[in-house]
Amino acid sequence: MRIGFFEVQEWEAAILEKYAARLGADIFPQEVEHHLAAASNYEIISTFIYSDLSVKILRQLPKLKMIATRSTGFDHIDLDYCRRKKIAVANVPSYGENTVAEHAFGLILALSRQLLAAAERVREGGFSPAGLTGFDLRGKTLGVIGVGHIGQYMVRYGRAFGMKVLGVTRHPHPDLEKRWHYRRVNLETCLRESDIVTIHLPLTRQTHHLINRQNIKLMKPGSYLINTARGPIVESEAILWALNHKILAGAGLDVLEEEEILDDPQALFDQYVSREKLAELVTAHLLREHPRVIITPHNAFNTHEAIERIIKTTAANIEAFLAGQKLNRVV
Repeated sequence: MRIGFFEVQEWEAAILEKYAARLGADIFPQEVEHHLAAASNYEIISTFIYSDLSVKILRQLPKLKMIATRSTGFDHIDLDYCRRKKIAVANVPSYGENTVAEHAFGLILALSRQLLAAAERVREGGFSPAGLTGFDLRGKTLGVIGVGHIGQYMVRYGRAFGMKVLGVTRHPHPDLEKRWHYRRVNLETCLRESDIVTIHLPLTRQTHHLINRQNIKLMKPGSYLINTARGPIVESEAILWALNHKILAGAGLDVLEEEEILDDPQALFDQYVSREKLAELVTAHLLREHPRVIITPHNAFNTHEAIERIIKTTAANIEAFLAGQKLNRVV
């Protein structure tokens, strides 16, 4: 079967090439929808999260037998269509639990100690700490929404810093609560009691806008929000509203609803722009320029070790499919 890796960035190409050579696969930098002529020739394709694998695109890939996404999330793939057409889908369920958690905690530290502003002051020639007073993490309450693989690392890191930890989980896990010393609460209690809230959930219909204009009002005045999961889990306008109303003192965001717009804003103006899209662009711009918001470019997963694990698992998923076996199958 012909195999094509799409959406391959320069920084992962060096690692990917040895696996691609082993599989006899071709490599393309473009997303699938931007290179349909090539993609339609492959029985197996591998993408990251920015390729559009909706029904509209999948219908134009008549030879497709398998999708191997190089991500844990698979909200960019129409799974119902894949089931109907018997297209196998495999993901990377575990590659960087500590990796993403380390980035999330890095955002917490950057906010709590004003690291970006402090570094910029020195770069500009100043050396005064005036106006750069931070706050201790010890004794503060960390709310972890989603105590899964990544969330468990966040609980452990929070405890290591002497923080009280609350955990929001769908089901009780008394053994984990005892082992990692966190208190299970519902979402509303977590928002009310936490000084810092960090999100570690997949994007589903149920988690879309889980944090929104209604419930963000529950958060403590002066609290902080961290999101390294998926952008649409948090309504961007809610973040902006909470900052302007002094509910949030700051936010650390590795993901945004509007991240694709930020990546290529000119694309919006090359076509008709709806009022909704224009509003999204304005919101994203205001968040990006806000002095108490740190935004990184969906980079929490991006370490040499994690990329190696992602590509190694993806190759194993493809090899299992070719051998008639199921590995990390979503469909």
